[in-house]
Amino acid sequence: MTIYNETAGAQKQQEMQGVTGGKRKNWLATMLLCAFLGPLGIHRFYTGYPVIGVVQLLTLGGCGLWAIIDYIMLLVNKFNDKNEQPLEDYNKTIAIVFFILTVIGVCVALI
Repeated sequence: MTIYNETAGAQKQQEMQGVTGGKRKNWLATMLLCAFLGPLGIHRFYTGYPVIGVVQLLTLGGCGLWAIIDYIMLLVNKFNDKNEQPLEDYNKTIAIVFFILTVIGVCVALI
């Protein structure tokens, strides 16, 4: 039984690291990149999507719309890296703070 549990644990850890064995990308780093450089697509380069990153760079994040969609997907933790793995260290409290700051920023910009 011990050998099976160790093997299952090692297999689960490999699955969590992705197919290539690379480390999962950090949620907070991706969130900060998207928040400050979203229209440039830098967060897409970071998460392993260079082609989408170039397209976002050339279109300024689809005139901002694509960057906003990515930002919302990050807030609700539905953004995956190139290995289709969820981002590491998602923190709901920090996501709520980002949301509140975004709402405040939009309100101030509209005044």
